[in-house]
Amino acid sequence: MSGVELFGFITASIVIIVVPGVDFALVTRQTIRHGRSAGFAVLGGLVVGALVHATLATAGVSALLVSSETLYTVLRIVGALYLLYLGASILWATRPRTADERVEEPASVGAGDAGRAGAPAPPAPSAPGDGDGDGDGDGMSAGERSVLRRSFVMGIASNLLNPKVILFYVAFVPQFVRPGDGAAARTAALAATFIGLAVVWWILYILLIHRLHNWLTRPGIQVAIERLTGVILVVLAIRLAVS
Repeated sequence: MSGVELFGFITASIVIIVVPGVDFALVTRQTIRHGRSAGFAVLGGLVVGALVHATLATAGVSALLVSSETLYTVLRIVGALYLLYLGASILWATRPRTADERVEEPASVGAGDAGRAGAPAPPAPSAPGDGDGDGDGDGMSAGERSVLRRSFVMGIASNLLNPKVILFYVAFVPQFVRPGDGAAARTAALAATFIGLAVVWWILYILLIHRLHNWLTRPGIQVAIERLTGVILVVLAIRLAVS
């Protein structure tokens, strides 16, 4: 690959990475609600999912999946249902409540870690080792560890169940790979480059959100962000289902 081709790949990759999508909504929501450790957990899931996609694409398995209309449709519908579940859970958790509902419900609801009774409340101040990533993790509660696990699973599931990610590795990356000996290695190198660029971007983004945490967790702003995230996920689910 020439320097011009590599520059074109990197430029296109950056554009693809920074354009908001499912990963953007999940990273933003989890970082604001649960701190940067949750954001990094989502990122970890996204990276694992990307590595799986890259491996399958390099081995040619993803091309077989895309060529099968039935398998591709099943993956698309399952992915859409998952996004719809996440979005609906968040919207349900942030719905307006009556006074009786606010009294009767526990402090946190179980719908996918979606929120609190009524509106989301600002997180408690972080202590060393809590789920905000400022300690070594030894002092994390069971609830905080559960949040990290769910965030990690969100990242993996949203990536693996997104057929558009498969298309990226099957249709976009090969455009920059010349056929012949070593094509698989070059494909793997480009996939690794893309993942590396994405990791750098998300680390910087998560740290920025963390710096703005006090402002973003004001009750009115946090409720608005939660509801916007839910709407975005539902819209993306519908688009994925009908695409």
